[in-house]
Amino acid sequence: MKRVLLALALAGLAATTGRAVLGETLAQLKEHMGKPEAQSRKDAAVWFFEVEAGRLVYTVTFNDKGLSIAEGIKPLKQAVFTSKAAQDFIDAQLTLAKDSKTVRSFQPGETYLFGGQPFTCAPEEYVTVDEARDLVVVWNRSRAPSVIAFRREMLK
Repeated sequence: MKRVLLALALAGLAATTGRAVLGETLAQLKEHMGKPEAQSRKDAAVWFFEVEAGRLVYTVTFNDKGLSIAEGIKPLKQAVFTSKAAQDFIDAQLTLAKDSKTVRSFQPGETYLFGGQPFTCAPEEYVTVDEARDLVVVWNRSRAPSVIAFRREMLK
């Protein structure tokens, strides 16, 4: 029974976050994900999702024009962050690079360029880059897992 509940909760999370992608406004994100938690920063929004295995947090950073330039998801405290939840987030973000011939993936230890800057994947870090579409997705599979997608503007 617990497995069924977990699968249903994660499916709900995937359906909710699956449509959120970089470049959306707060109003668009509210349509997909509901009202965010109270936040003191005007350039950020936060949503919490309860799943059978704990609580996940979805964070968004906005630029001066009100467009999201970074979105991330991670577990809180002892929550379990499944590969499926991470992959659903990644797949949603990669819709921005659909049919792109410039998407590249990098494994731990490999170096890549983004925004004219070199980066090296950390141990247990997997990165997908589409420089032409101004997109980086970083999946940290360490003991403190997370996934973040961001645009070049976040590097400034």
